[in-house]
Amino acid sequence: MKQVVSFILLFVFSICYGNDPLVAQTRKERQKGKEKKIVREQAVDLLLKEQQVAAERAALKELYWVLGGEDWRAKENWLSDRPVEEWYGVKRNYDNGKLSIYLGANGLKGVLPGAIFRLKTLEVLNLCNNEITGSIPTDIGECTALRQLSLNGNRLMGEIPVGIGKLENLVTLDLSRNQLSGEIPEEIGGLKQLKFLRMGTNRLTGDIPAAIGNLSLLECVDIPSNLLTGKIPDELMFLENLEEINMFGNRLRGELPADWSRLKKLRILSLGQNRIDGEIPASLGSVKTLQDISLDNNLLRGAIPTTLGHLKELWALVLSNNRLTGAIPGVLFTLPKLYRLELSDNGLSGSLPAEIKEAVSFTSLDLSNNRLSGPLPPELCELVRLNYLNLQNNRFSGPLPAEIGKMTGLTLLDLTSNRFSGPLPEEIGRLIHLRSLLLSENEFSGELPETLGNLINLRNFYVKTNRLSGPFPVVLTKLVKLEYLNLSFNNFSGTIPAEIGNWEELKHLYLWKNQFSGSIPPSIGKLRNLTELSLGENRLSGELPKELGQLENLVTAYLNNNAFTGQIPNEMTRASNLKYLNLNSNNLSGDLPDELGNWEALESLLLGSNKITGTFPPSIGKMKRLKFLSVFWNKMSGTLPSELGELENLEWLYLTNNRFSGTLPSSISNLKRLKILAIPNNTFSSFPEELGDLESLEELNASSAFSGGRIPENIGNLRNLKLMLLCNNKLSGEIPAGIGEMMMLEKLDLRHNELTGAIPAEIGYLDNLTMLDMSGNKLSGTIPAEIGNMRKLNLLSLAYNKLQGEVPADLGWLSELEELNVARNELEGILPAEWGELKNLKRLTLTGNKFRGSIPKAWEGMKKLEYFWGQDNALTGKVPDFLFRLPVLKRLCLENNFLQLTEEQKKLDRKGEQYFLLPQGEK
Repeated sequence: MKQVVSFILLFVFSICYGNDPLVAQTRKERQKGKEKKIVREQAVDLLLKEQQVAAERAALKELYWVLGGEDWRAKENWLSDRPVEEWYGVKRNYDNGKLSIYLGANGLKGVLPGAIFRLKTLEVLNLCNNEITGSIPTDIGECTALRQLSLNGNRLMGEIPVGIGKLENLVTLDLSRNQLSGEIPEEIGGLKQLKFLRMGTNRLTGDIPAAIGNLSLLECVDIPSNLLTGKIPDELMFLENLEEINMFGNRLRGELPADWSRLKKLRILSLGQNRIDGEIPASLGSVKTLQDISLDNNLLRGAIPTTLGHLKELWALVLSNNRLTGAIPGVLFTLPKLYRLELSDNGLSGSLPAEIKEAVSFTSLDLSNNRLSGPLPPELCELVRLNYLNLQNNRFSGPLPAEIGKMTGLTLLDLTSNRFSGPLPEEIGRLIHLRSLLLSENEFSGELPETLGNLINLRNFYVKTNRLSGPFPVVLTKLVKLEYLNLSFNNFSGTIPAEIGNWEELKHLYLWKNQFSGSIPPSIGKLRNLTELSLGENRLSGELPKELGQLENLVTAYLNNNAFTGQIPNEMTRASNLKYLNLNSNNLSGDLPDELGNWEALESLLLGSNKITGTFPPSIGKMKRLKFLSVFWNKMSGTLPSELGELENLEWLYLTNNRFSGTLPSSISNLKRLKILAIPNNTFSSFPEELGDLESLEELNASSAFSGGRIPENIGNLRNLKLMLLCNNKLSGEIPAGIGEMMMLEKLDLRHNELTGAIPAEIGYLDNLTMLDMSGNKLSGTIPAEIGNMRKLNLLSLAYNKLQGEVPADLGWLSELEELNVARNELEGILPAEWGELKNLKRLTLTGNKFRGSIPKAWEGMKKLEYFWGQDNALTGKVPDFLFRLPVLKRLCLENNFLQLTEEQKKLDRKGEQYFLLPQGEK
């Protein structure tokens, strides 16, 4: 019925009004209005689009010019009239009209322009791995459409602008590998859509902001290698979507958060190289998704929680270099996917758990530097997939099990610094994939097994410091890939075989301190890759082979403490890369090779304790890099060549106990870096003034070196000198006052010369002096009171001179003095009571002077006195009883004075060679 009524009404309406012109006109006007509105809207949209495109084009052009676009690796269509989305690296999302810029690794250089961040249409900005400098523009907060910002791998500096917190649509933020500094802004908590936060390898400081807990969608926090401090914020533990936490290499402190149970998706936890302390929380065991845990290089303590045994997905656990204690939980070896376990550098103890046999998936096990003990269990040898096993520096003991031959996957086996003993099992020869076999510092004994010859891939073989014996293991010469061999500190004997020439890849050969004898075979010349050769402290003899000169890569050669004879061959100087040569303590003879200067790279030449003759050849001046030159205890003679002064880098020069003569060359003053000059027991003519120019000199030993001369006035220039020994040189004249400027001097020995005049008062400035010996000269005048300023002095000897007057009471200030000797002078007056403060004095010698008066009672405090020589003076009064009560006194000599002794004291005379009290004179 309703349908019929509606039809009738519609019919009537059409009859009445359907053909009305007014109605038709109204309808047309309405239609035109709609069309005009659409046109207007389209015009506005077009205008906005044109403005947008213009803004995009302008911003991109600025990016091009500011960041050196002309030098970009790729720049197709840039600056052209083509749509910007056709420019290289620019994309447009046609669903939303947004732009993406991908210009990573494209050679961009310069400061990032702010205009690019004012683009409202920018969705992705990836400029990674370029050379962009300067700071991040503060305009960054205007780029609100941004979803990905990747500026990693540039040279950005300065702080992260707080405006970054306005990028509410940001999903990925990567600022890693720059030079950003300052703190992570709190405003980062405004990035509600953020999933990936990467800021590693910068210089960020301060605490990790607690606002990071607002980022509920966060999947990755990657901020390693910064300078961040403070604790790991507890707020992080509420981010249930987290899959990766990497804060490696910061300065984080405090304990780890206690509750990790909410992080149900966490796969990677990397907190190594921080300063985190406390215990490893047991709740980590509830994060069943964990695959990689790295907590190494922290301050973690306590036991390893057994709850880690619940982590069935774990494939790497790195807890090395902490302070963990207790036993290794056996449950760790039952984790089905774990293949890497590093627990080195802790305080773990006990034996290896029985469960170790279940670790069948292990490929790497590092338990080094702990306190683990016991034998190596045969069960360990069931880990046939293991390729890295490091047990060095523990307390394992006993023989190696024969089952070790099952571990055929091993490429490294390190058992260094344990207590393993017995012979090496023959089965070790089955480990044919071994590249490094490190067995040093144990108690292995016997001969090396022949089966070692099967280890054809071996590069490194170290058995230093064991008890191995037998002839040179010729079987090792089959190992033609060997690069490092160390047999030092064992009892190997016999000759070195010619087959060592097979080691053409060898770089280091250490045979130090064995009992090898015979000569070095000429085949050593085939070791063209050798850089270090150590044959010292053996029984090797014969002449040095000229083939050593063929070792063009040789850097270090220690051949000392053997019995080599003959001359150093000229051919040996062809080893032009040699830096360190030690031939000390042999029987080498003859002159040094004329071509010595060919060793232009040499830094250390040690030839002491041989029978070398002649002097240095002039070619020595070519050895510009030489730092250490020692020819002590030889038979060298003649004058030193002036070319010696061309060794501008020389720091040590030892010429002790030779027969050098003439004057030291004036060119020695050029040795501005010389620190030690030792020339005793030679026959140089006089003390040269040029020695005063060696301002870097720290030690000067010239005892019995000269046959006269004076101490030069410029000696005070040696302000770095700590040791000056000039005894037995027939030096004459006065001691120059400039000696007081040598403020670093610790030992001064001028004894047994012919020095005259007074002791300069300036000597009192030498307040670092511990030894002062001027005995056996012709010094006169009084002892300067200023010597009392030398508070570190423990030996003072002024004996056998012509000193006069009273001894200064100020010497009582020398609290460290252990020996005081003023014997055989012309000193007089009473003995100072102040000397009783010399609490450390052990030897006191006053013999042969004119001292008078009594022995002061105040000297009763000299409790450490062992020897007191006071004879041949004019002392009077009673011999005090306290002298006989001194607890460590060994000798008391007071004869030939005018002292009064009791009958009991007289009975002690010559008793046990301790007391020498008689005769006494009478007044």
